[in-house]
Amino acid sequence: MNKALLVVLVFVAMVFLFGGALFLIGASVASDYAVGGVMLAIALVLVLVVWRLQAASPTVVQQTFNVQMAGSGKMEQNRMGCRSCGAPLEEKDIKVVQGGLMVTCPYCKAVYALEEAPKW
Repeated sequence: MNKALLVVLVFVAMVFLFGGALFLIGASVASDYAVGGVMLAIALVLVLVVWRLQAASPTVVQQTFNVQMAGSGKMEQNRMGCRSCGAPLEEKDIKVVQGGLMVTCPYCKAVYALEEAPKW
């Protein structure tokens, strides 16, 4: 909600509050009491409206992240070797089975699951 509108509503509520209090203080007939009571009720309603509008407005948070992902720029393909015999493995020796990578060595026929080492 616009801050200027909230300020105007608070000002109007204060005017009604002050006017209602004056009518109640200087009341001599029943109609003055009624006018003062209505003015105080209007002031109360305006204060409640301002309070609800202010509570309903979201708070905007702005964040800036500076991320630098500098690398060497050099990409090399690592050669994989069998865990059992150390023979070189190729892409055809690796198969995806139930979401995991299974390696079958063409030389010693060893079968094992390939696990990626953490990068930290």
